[in-house]
Formats: sequence, C-alpha cells, structure tokens
Amino acid sequence: MQIPEISRTSMYNTTAVQSGSAAGDAAGTAGAAASSLDANQFMTLLMAQLTHQNPLEPLKDSEMLSQFAQLNSVQELSSIRTLLTAASSANQTGYAASLIGKSITAGMSDGNSLQGVVTGITMQSGKVYVHVGNEQALLSDIVEIKA
Repeated sequence: MQIPEISRTSMYNTTAVQSGSAAGDAAGTAGAAASSLDANQFMTLLMAQLTHQNPLEPLKDSEMLSQFAQLNSVQELSSIRTLLTAASSANQTGYAASLIGKSITAGMSDGNSLQGVVTGITMQSGKVYVHVGNEQALLSDIVEIKA
C-alpha cells in the first residue's frame, strides 16, 4: 500500500493528509472525518498516527485493537452498502418487469404525461426506464398503474 504524503500541523493537532494525485482535504474534527473515511483513508491515518506517535507514550494495546475493530467496521459497512445498492437495483428492475403489459401514466420532464401499456424495460446509468410504445419514462416518474 502506498502511503500518501503526510504533514503535521503541530505535535498534538490534527494531521493533514494529501493524496498522491491531488492536494486532498485537511482532516477536520474526528466526527466529521469519520463519517467520510473509506478503508484506505482510515489505514493511511492509522499509519500516520503510528509513524508519528510519541515514543514515550506508545499506543496502548486496547487502543490498537479498537482502531482495528473500527477499520473492520468501515470495511463491513462498505460491503453492506454495496450489497444494498445491488439489491435495490434488482428490486427496481423486478418491479419494472412486473409492469409489462399493464397500463401506466407517467409524468414526463417536459410537463406532459405519457399514457399507455408498458412493452419493455431498460436500465441506463443505474436508472430503470419503462417503454410505452416508442417512448420511455423513468420508473420513478410513474404516477398511476392500471391493471
């Protein structure tokens, strides 16, 4: 793992981390930074902390275990988010497929409405579209479904 350039603002202040490709953001308060850290950023900060720790007060075992538990939590939450995104996409696609053969009304972005029987579905850029004749409407724009 490549460690980005690290600069310390003071002995006991927050550590600023720069990424290899861009300057990056300076680390803010612990609460704000923790909510936006990914696993690589967390590992970078952990390595910076270990590298710059006071040799007279080394990191305690319990603190080290706590940080590794936090890293594991970050990784697991990232995995859960990925799975939930995939499940949501599959759910929307399945729902859209269940509309094939049903009559719908959808509000279009130009202010008009699209009415007709759903003949098919497509997924483009993570969004599900239903086909009504030669027209397409976002699944989220459907306002009425008739059996």
